[in-house]
Amino acid sequence: MYHLKPVLTNDACEVPSCMYVLKPVCSFSFDRAQLPGTTVDPLSAGIDHLLQKAESDELRMLAERQQRVLQQLAELKNELLSMRTELKLNTKAPATQPSTPLKSKAELKAEPINRTFLQDFVVNASPNYVPYSLLALKNLWKDRLNLQVECFTHSTVPKLTEEALNFQNAILSTSTTANKLPQIKVTLIWKNVGTYTEMITSPTSYVPICGEVNILRYLSRCGPSEFNYEQYDNVVEADAILDACYLLLNKQNVKQRQQILRTLGAKLGKTDGFGGIEMSLCDIAFTSAVKQVQRTIAKDINPNMAKCIGRVSAVVGM
Repeated sequence: MYHLKPVLTNDACEVPSCMYVLKPVCSFSFDRAQLPGTTVDPLSAGIDHLLQKAESDELRMLAERQQRVLQQLAELKNELLSMRTELKLNTKAPATQPSTPLKSKAELKAEPINRTFLQDFVVNASPNYVPYSLLALKNLWKDRLNLQVECFTHSTVPKLTEEALNFQNAILSTSTTANKLPQIKVTLIWKNVGTYTEMITSPTSYVPICGEVNILRYLSRCGPSEFNYEQYDNVVEADAILDACYLLLNKQNVKQRQQILRTLGAKLGKTDGFGGIEMSLCDIAFTSAVKQVQRTIAKDINPNMAKCIGRVSAVVGM
């Protein structure tokens, strides 16, 4: 490539004297101060002075306000310390107690059943997994609420098992001992739904409640008040036991069922039942679940579990 001479040189450019010289429109004092041989514009200097004064005044007012706030906080702290000394209050506040403690079953009284919450419903159950809890509740509530059960067989079920036939005969032959009791009509349909027993309260919307344990929860809320497990002191423990019973029934793996059964056995311990001496909803759910899957976990049922199951079966006819 060929060499090109520079276009601009370092020589100073002479300004012609025929042109009018105009001072810079925007001039800042700090810019002027940095340039050698220049003077500070008086107007810029005045503006800088006003800005510095306003900034200093604002900072001074903010510092004074902060000092007043700190002084008020110190006075408030001294007042609280003096009040605590005079009233002899302890530094640790006492634990709050619930305003309405839950009652035990012995303290619950039989209240009239609200008939507005009672409505007929349909239960779809498999003949291989019989919902024994319906029979238990019918016998347990026979003096308070009438569960009128009607049984039908779906076309997908060619023949009922022996367990289903025995259950059907037992629940149809059971009658209440009192007249004019509140009544719930239950339509039981034997259908191939597996372990997931369905309860349908509204045929038009068809929103089923799946699981026998959840059906027990629903009936416990709308049934006799003295059998509602949510009014007991151990409601959290009862919910955990009911969840375990649900898993025991719906887990298809034998090892998982054995593990859940051991957990329930640890919760039962050496007592007669999960509710103590009195019959509870957990005892019914546990007995029904074990009776439905006892073919796979029969060898893992310990003597105390068998005693609990035998007691429930004798009392409520399961």
